[in-house]
Amino acid sequence: MLTGIKKYFNNQISRDRFVLRHLAALPKGVTVLDAGAGSQRYRSHCRELDYKAQDFGKVTVDQSRGFAALQSNYEYGPLDYVCDITQIPAADGIFDAVLCTEVFEHIPDPIAALRELSRLLKPGGSLILTVPANCLRHFDPYFFYSGFSDHWLRHWLEQTGLELVEFEQDGNYFQWIALEIARSGKRYPLALPFLAPAFLWYYLKSLRPTQEARATLCGGYHVCARKR
Repeated sequence: MLTGIKKYFNNQISRDRFVLRHLAALPKGVTVLDAGAGSQRYRSHCRELDYKAQDFGKVTVDQSRGFAALQSNYEYGPLDYVCDITQIPAADGIFDAVLCTEVFEHIPDPIAALRELSRLLKPGGSLILTVPANCLRHFDPYFFYSGFSDHWLRHWLEQTGLELVEFEQDGNYFQWIALEIARSGKRYPLALPFLAPAFLWYYLKSLRPTQEARATLCGGYHVCARKR
């Protein structure tokens, strides 16, 4: 049961499921850019694609001392483009697909980044994008936003020439609160007897969230959009 609960609160699992489904749908041999690729979590799933990776490559240690800070030095995969995500030295419309996961909160100007990713896509090309709706501070000093709303995404995708194909919300208010209670319990074990009842209540509520709970708060959004 504990393993099941841990998986339930690990939004990386739902994010992976979404990303891998869309990568698997791409035809063999098409060009794909992993923008803000970092450690390149999805490179191994792109063996039959023409995979290129971009990142600015400046994160080494997390200067934050917060609850969500990295616990070890950060390691990048091999990069094809070492540059700012808003100025990638590649021709217009060169990629069939662009992948960008959990990157926008680390960019001072995410709108400029979205414009750049749209520029690089061929007409009809796909953007596979995930962003947090709420997140704790991490990757300092490269942390600029704690999250984005569904309205922000819909507005700026439209403004940058991208048409929504799929839009997925990850999590809900009750799940978020339960996760933070669990995080507090892990951080402060002596508080567990007091936190456990609240955790159980929010966890059970999160399994069947109301529309109000989904509209109030969530962990993030998963998007697939097509270049017009």
